[in-house]
Amino acid sequence: MRDRRAARAGRLSGACCAALVVFVCGCGPSDASSEVARPRSVVGETSETISTVVSVRWTTDEPSIGYVQYGTTEAMEQNTPLEIEQAERHRLSLLGLEPDTRYYYRVVVWDGANAGASDIATVRTGALPEGIPALTLEGTGHERWTAVPVLGKKPTVVIIEPEGQVVWYHVDSHERDITRARLSVDGQSVLYNALVPSEDEDEASELVRVALDGSKTDSIPVPLLGQDFLELPDGTLAAIAGEVRDFEGAPLRGDRIVEIDEDGNDKTVWSTWDCFDPAELQGNDSAQGWSAANALGYDPDEEAYYLGLSNFSSIAKIRREDGTCEWVLGGSAATLDLAADSTEFSDQSQIQVRGKRVLVVDGGESGDELRLLEYELDLEEGLATEAWSLSGPKRESGSLLGEATRLSGGSTFVNWAAAGRMELLWDDGASTWRLDAEAGFVFGFHSLTNSLYPDSEAAP
Repeated sequence: MRDRRAARAGRLSGACCAALVVFVCGCGPSDASSEVARPRSVVGETSETISTVVSVRWTTDEPSIGYVQYGTTEAMEQNTPLEIEQAERHRLSLLGLEPDTRYYYRVVVWDGANAGASDIATVRTGALPEGIPALTLEGTGHERWTAVPVLGKKPTVVIIEPEGQVVWYHVDSHERDITRARLSVDGQSVLYNALVPSEDEDEASELVRVALDGSKTDSIPVPLLGQDFLELPDGTLAAIAGEVRDFEGAPLRGDRIVEIDEDGNDKTVWSTWDCFDPAELQGNDSAQGWSAANALGYDPDEEAYYLGLSNFSSIAKIRREDGTCEWVLGGSAATLDLAADSTEFSDQSQIQVRGKRVLVVDGGESGDELRLLEYELDLEEGLATEAWSLSGPKRESGSLLGEATRLSGGSTFVNWAAAGRMELLWDDGASTWRLDAEAGFVFGFHSLTNSLYPDSEAAP
């Protein structure tokens, strides 16, 4: 296990030998210059809120840039990215650390081809809090970190490393429902939706942002916040939210897509009523409301949203500019026909749209066995044809069936949320990496990242 973690050290923090200038590879400081700024008052401390995050602080007499080498042995195989801006007071966070583990670290101050380093010190991370489930890993091949809610004793957002260890966590202090977690576009924080039970005050629902280093938590109130949200490339947040209107003398809850700018101002860019008529379309289960939207995707090239409406058993492509429904796939108000011998999905969960391919997580014919269905769209013919399908495990509980993400190389990362399982699968169903949560826990919707550090110049 240690060898595998050492092998991925470059993926976490930037390759050790990605030198900015000509440099003798090895990530160690050079003694070629005595004029290099030396790090002073070096202190490493675990975060008060996240015991697996370590903050390293130091000062230099002159403005400088530096990085931190660290690891579970004195070889210190990993390093943070190099600072971008020069300063005299410095602070970097060590991320992706295992709980209850001693780490060696030292600060390296970089000055062209020369470097000055502090003495090696140690710091020990804390234990994970109660309520985070034990995870069992089988196989290899998954190389990404996964941010995902864990639903069980306490609603918690975690980040899981490729080897199946929880290396970051945040417990929602109000114990609200959490269905989605995402890494922020700028790489600095984790976002999640904090929902409230239907019998409570819906106005308390929020989008919550937690800094990866644990230093700050902010929230944005979103009335009737739904099960999914995302962040656009420019930092705008988009979320599903409920919308109640009068229909035949009684309140009827539909859905809308709301966008929220960096100042917290929101606007509705689409409503269920823009494309569907409750007089003609009743939905599958009135107890869920009318449309029960539960999945939201976005294509920045086409500037279009993809919205899953589970109570309609339908998926809609919506143009962001004017809210037009470009097409609807599924069982209700569909504009695309399903080809003969193609399987129909129902009460689906998450979706992924790639070009003309639509990947759907479905509850299966019985509603107990999860499955994946992928369709090829022919928009000129107005036809959707089943291109691939795969049966999954049985669901344990909940309506969050899961989410599938096609990856480069031909594999698919599948989060069987309702079964408390994640897998890396090939089209023939072969599983090369599988992670199971202990009984009594299930997952929410996830996001994947190649690194826990935001994009920056790699340390030399």
